[in-house]
Amino acid sequence: MMRKYLIGIPLVAMLFACDDTGSSAVESEVMTVVRDSVVVVDSVNIIDSVVIRDSVRFKDNVRDSIRIVDSVNVVDSVNVIDSVRIVDSVRVVDSVAVRDSVVIVDSIAVREPEDILGKCDSSNAGAVKPAQINGEWRYFVCDEHALLWRAAGAVEKNDYYVAQSAVTAFTPLVDVVNGLAADEKLVLVIRHAERNSDSAATDPLNEKGMEQSLKLGESLAGVTDFYCASSPSVRAWQTCNQVAKGRGDTDTLADTISLLGGYWYVKDSVAYAKAKKDNGGSWNVVTKWAYEGAYADAFYEFAPRCNEWIEDVILPSFEEAKSRVTLFVSHDLLLVPLVIYISAGNVNLRYYKSNSNRWLNYLAGVAIVMRPDGTRRFYAVRGLDSGTM
Repeated sequence: MMRKYLIGIPLVAMLFACDDTGSSAVESEVMTVVRDSVVVVDSVNIIDSVVIRDSVRFKDNVRDSIRIVDSVNVVDSVNVIDSVRIVDSVRVVDSVAVRDSVVIVDSIAVREPEDILGKCDSSNAGAVKPAQINGEWRYFVCDEHALLWRAAGAVEKNDYYVAQSAVTAFTPLVDVVNGLAADEKLVLVIRHAERNSDSAATDPLNEKGMEQSLKLGESLAGVTDFYCASSPSVRAWQTCNQVAKGRGDTDTLADTISLLGGYWYVKDSVAYAKAKKDNGGSWNVVTKWAYEGAYADAFYEFAPRCNEWIEDVILPSFEEAKSRVTLFVSHDLLLVPLVIYISAGNVNLRYYKSNSNRWLNYLAGVAIVMRPDGTRRFYAVRGLDSGTM
């Protein structure tokens, strides 16, 4: 080990060290006034542009004010001031100013992804795994091309929730509500109650639909911290209104959200209109696209578009509502693909193969349970005796 000592010269000593001719008459005595003001120990590499100039003062037997220990590499214009201790393999590069009693000890710990997630290889390519890091659940995917772990995207994360939820059939909506844990929240997105044959935005619920939604509200009367909103269509708004009446709420005037209606999945309206005309209508076309990827010129890509609706429409609206249980009333053409997605195709809505009991029933749809740790669980839910019609 090599040890070097830098001898500091006090200002007072310097004033008395020179005679009238400017010569250093007492230099040998001055050089021993202050020792060890700076101690540098063990393998320090200082490179390029470390400059101390003008008004450097060592006073009052200050010793070891700055201590740098064990393999520190300081490069290029670093200003270190006032009692700084840096220990164990820290590299500081380029114009860093550290002041006033900072202690950095082993502050960076690097762990390989495999240490947490296990090996990523061809046997689990495409697999998504959760890991709790600093108290937060994060999701990673074994990239099937690079065979390395990387952060999961929104589609991959929801695909994991879909797999964990294992939805194969419709669950009574009330059962999902009643099974909610005290620290969980619930998002419900359902089709409006029964209407007549007219599908215009101004078409209201029929008498049976008014009764259906009122009874649903009665079954939810015990739920506190409840909120309902609908698409701008009259029948969707009336469904919320009747649910509120059934619950006994004093305010029955539901909010409306435009993106709960419309043609969310349609990419090209002309191609969509042609597909409907040539293939027996929208119910055939939408379900064949959702299950088989047909009519790609008319629709967006299935899973990413479903995810966008969850992440960009439903969940932000749920967060804005700030309620424990939130009910959104929408329409069949929006909800059929969503039910197919959250069930991984296990719920049979293949209307294009058979029109017998293969379409989404009134007051049926999707539930998302939001857990306090940030994880989710999906359900296909029904407000009537059957989820299909």
